[in-house]
Amino acid sequence: MSSDAAMPAAEPAADGLSAIRTDYLSAMRAGSGRAADRIVERALDEHMIVNDIYLNIFQATAYEIGRLWQRNEFSVAQEHLATAIIERQMGDLHHQFKAQHDRQCTLVIGCVEHEIHRVGCRMVADFFEQDGWTVHYLGAAVPTDTFIAMAKDMQADLIGLSSQMVYHVPIITAFVRALDRQGLGGIPVMAGGLPFVQQPALYQSLGVRFSGADARAALQLADSLFPREAEANDANE
Repeated sequence: MSSDAAMPAAEPAADGLSAIRTDYLSAMRAGSGRAADRIVERALDEHMIVNDIYLNIFQATAYEIGRLWQRNEFSVAQEHLATAIIERQMGDLHHQFKAQHDRQCTLVIGCVEHEIHRVGCRMVADFFEQDGWTVHYLGAAVPTDTFIAMAKDMQADLIGLSSQMVYHVPIITAFVRALDRQGLGGIPVMAGGLPFVQQPALYQSLGVRFSGADARAALQLADSLFPREAEANDANE
């Protein structure tokens, strides 16, 4: 959501990545966290950087599980277990998201009210943290009034909203209007989640500044709003 640059590393060949994804999904079907751990270790052994593990394994598998759930091929319990495994593994890998810059920018990010799916939101938070942003990650189902209060208290430069379920998207519009009523309409808002992947132009009708298909894209778009050169100039003055 390049800006997520880590030490250059070779990504597994396409067929190798496909095999890793297939095996990871099989581990999720079986509900085996240990098997999932072995597959992540395999990806690391094949020199996949943590950012690509997030996007090419965790996110890709989460979306596939969502599709399987819609076809009644994955139960709600299986989906919850898979999500718990992914979140645990993200915690295990978090130490690799060390800040590589000092951006002097603050992001307050969380899921809109009633939205419990937080994996994608956490991914964006970790990518921004790695890029040197000060990140306040609020997690799932954040009430709008407390979300806005946190953004004000933390003097947010950017607000991130996540909605994975399409029926929660209208809450984003309500959030933007509430932000305006608080006199905070000048803070840019980015939105993300599956509806924005499926409809890339959706954000334009919601009053937000931009949306990204994933954490890497979101970060690249944020860079266009907060250029590094301007920060460097401010630091030298």
